[in-house]
Amino acid sequence: MVDVLSARLQDVYAKWESRSEQVNLSYTGLRRYGHQERQRKRALAREASRESKSGDLLDIKEESWQIDLTKETRPFMGLCCNTCTANSRNSVVAKVHQDRWMRNVLDVDAESCGNSCMARTFCHLSTVYRIKKYEYPQLAPTVLRDERLRQAVEAAAQLDYGKPVDGDDPNYTGLLQRHEARATKILWDMRSTMSDFFLRVTSWLLYKLLPCFLTSVVAHPAQIQMLKKASDTGLPLIFLPSHRSHLDYILTSFILLNNNIRPPLVAAGDNLRIPLIGWMLRALGAFFIKRRMDPVQGRRDTVYRAVLHTYMMECLRAGHNLEFFIEGGRTRTGKSCLPKGGLLSVIVDAYMDGTIEDALLVPVSVNYEKLVDGNFVREQLGQPKQMETFGKAMKSVWSVLNSNYGMMRIDFNQPFSLRELVRSFHACNKEKFRSNIPDGGGGGDVLISPIPNGEPKPKKSLHSVPSSASLYGTDIVAEEHRQLVESIARHVVYDCSESTAVMSTNAVAFLLLNRFRNGVTMEKLVEAMERLKKDLFYSGRDVGFTGEMVDVINHACDLLGPGLVRRERILKDNAEPFVMVRPFTMAPNVIELSYYSNALLSHFVLDGVVVTSLFSLLSADTSQPVMSGCYRVLNFTEGQIVQCALELCEVLQFEFIFTKPCKQLETAIEEAISQLRYKEIIMVHEPVYSEEQQWSMRYARNFDDEDSDSGEDSRSSRTLMLDTREEALENLEFYRCLLQPLIDVYAVSALGLQRLVGRQLTERDYMQELLAEMKTQLKMGFAQYEESVSVDPFKNSLKLFERWDILECLSHDRIKLYYLRDEYDSERSVQTVFDKVKRFKWAASSVS
Repeated sequence: MVDVLSARLQDVYAKWESRSEQVNLSYTGLRRYGHQERQRKRALAREASRESKSGDLLDIKEESWQIDLTKETRPFMGLCCNTCTANSRNSVVAKVHQDRWMRNVLDVDAESCGNSCMARTFCHLSTVYRIKKYEYPQLAPTVLRDERLRQAVEAAAQLDYGKPVDGDDPNYTGLLQRHEARATKILWDMRSTMSDFFLRVTSWLLYKLLPCFLTSVVAHPAQIQMLKKASDTGLPLIFLPSHRSHLDYILTSFILLNNNIRPPLVAAGDNLRIPLIGWMLRALGAFFIKRRMDPVQGRRDTVYRAVLHTYMMECLRAGHNLEFFIEGGRTRTGKSCLPKGGLLSVIVDAYMDGTIEDALLVPVSVNYEKLVDGNFVREQLGQPKQMETFGKAMKSVWSVLNSNYGMMRIDFNQPFSLRELVRSFHACNKEKFRSNIPDGGGGGDVLISPIPNGEPKPKKSLHSVPSSASLYGTDIVAEEHRQLVESIARHVVYDCSESTAVMSTNAVAFLLLNRFRNGVTMEKLVEAMERLKKDLFYSGRDVGFTGEMVDVINHACDLLGPGLVRRERILKDNAEPFVMVRPFTMAPNVIELSYYSNALLSHFVLDGVVVTSLFSLLSADTSQPVMSGCYRVLNFTEGQIVQCALELCEVLQFEFIFTKPCKQLETAIEEAISQLRYKEIIMVHEPVYSEEQQWSMRYARNFDDEDSDSGEDSRSSRTLMLDTREEALENLEFYRCLLQPLIDVYAVSALGLQRLVGRQLTERDYMQELLAEMKTQLKMGFAQYEESVSVDPFKNSLKLFERWDILECLSHDRIKLYYLRDEYDSERSVQTVFDKVKRFKWAASSVS
């Protein structure tokens, strides 16, 4: 009986289901069905047309390619340093399941939203509604009552008064009231008004708007799990992301909020405090700070610094998480910028003086397949930056919503303890860290001679300093405190750079500009992409693409656009047609393309430094080359290559962070040489000895005390060989070309010092002259790379010459005036500087 009833019920349900399908098809579904059928027939027609052609022409794919990051095993990115923060690396925060797959945070599982029909239908609303609620207290009244802020206001009033305060002088009282009113206005312009309701509304809007221009926003579930466990500790989380787009902080807060992690207060530039948009950002957690804190050169704005310092201290005390961009502004070149430690020093101060017990620092790496903010070509060509306005912002938003920017990838590094890092820097050898940090806080990795013909400054030990050492307004910052903040900041930027995922556009642009500048067939480009992906995997770097490499390349070329990369179908007589891929190598297109390429440059920079140094030594070697089969025996040792590489790192100290502060740069260079030996690009020249000679050397070594002390001396003195076969020479040329655009810039900048002999120029005028000189060098053939016509490297070269005490810079009212120091104010003196840089600019030629 039960079986009969069950069969009847199933039959009735099947008839009712088929009827409902017919009804849907007859009404609203009919139009959709017809559209889908037409699309299917068109797709079949296109497929038949392609199959009728040569099978090799399937490289250019017409249908969209969907990225699937769940199919391939990939390295887990972002674990903290095992040398500086071993306890944090091995803590419970790291004890999470390191899944080898990624997740698109825009995908919301309807089943996870609940069992009700309404929750599954409106899954985004249901997701936003179930977000954990946090309290966001407003701290302005507390900040204004702070005793240290009041002392700073009184000190500013006394400074303006200019004499000891005598009783209730109305002039002093007026000055005091004016500074108090200014402090209040600064705070109200600065403060955040984070709102739980506005966060939820914005989160729902982002679920709807982001798919309009991004195919996916990818994050690693295990990294999110680490953040959740870190948040449960009750310590403030300090998010330190790399900065590529204005979308960075919005998406960071969006991901944290939807994973029930307290969103941070974000330090934003006051240029974003524009009508409506500034109000929205403030409600999302932004607090606005000035780009330049001191409007009058030579005099600190103590009131502003005191307000900012006190506000951040109160935020930490109230339990807020914080986020700020340690690089300062967005990168204009695609490389990581050197850190600015001002805001980080406040966090260090808060720990040093006991305001907070500890803090967890979280480096965050962000990358895009295509930059949402457009490009920075105008600025790199020397034109002034255009300030943001409401009209431009709305126009930009509309343009973005109607474009395709591919995938966005965000990696949250493992949180590590600030207390452990400070103690680690205290406990270990101070000289080891300071050898990687130049005096003056500029951010280089090595400084062989900080001041030409000068003596190095004495070293000091680290110790705790009061909070007023950074932003509170004093003019004297303890050297040990500055070194500590600088070491932490550089470590964070280095970690961000190492954990940044390589996107398809980065890989394609990198190969086209550095290996196939004159164009390459699709077949060879596929092979090169496969090799590059394998090299990145074995070095622990992750990539943001997967699948058939032909599809990856075509996808990247579509995103880069025909203005940067061309694909051409070549037809030859009696030969199968093939596809050629060529980059645009003329400015301004190549400057934009180099932005995507530079994301990979830091990964290969030490290899480029070693090979460039090797070529520099070869150019100075005038002896007849000695050949050993297909290898050329070098007339210099490994130690000489290391020394030359250190000198090149000194020149490029404002361009890269070559290694983390807890590691000697010399060690990193030796490891790079070992990697080149492993790839058989460089070989060790070992003479052949007879058995008697080998026995004699082993016997003599037992009595040689000097050789038994260390094996490093013998390693640095051994002779090397170069493989002169075609494939090895191509690899050498590839590594040599990596740094040549930058070396051309520094050579032209050193040559341009002659323009300052006996005169002085403003930064703008001097920069225009240097850019004009670079264009002249390109026309004459002395420079080969159009991307060298770029402002940022020239500005870094001027910082280097200031560090070498060659240039002097006088700033007044935001205008910089450059002139030569007296001892370098002659053509002969600046020629020595040019010779020092020019030795690394060596024309390509055969080493055979």
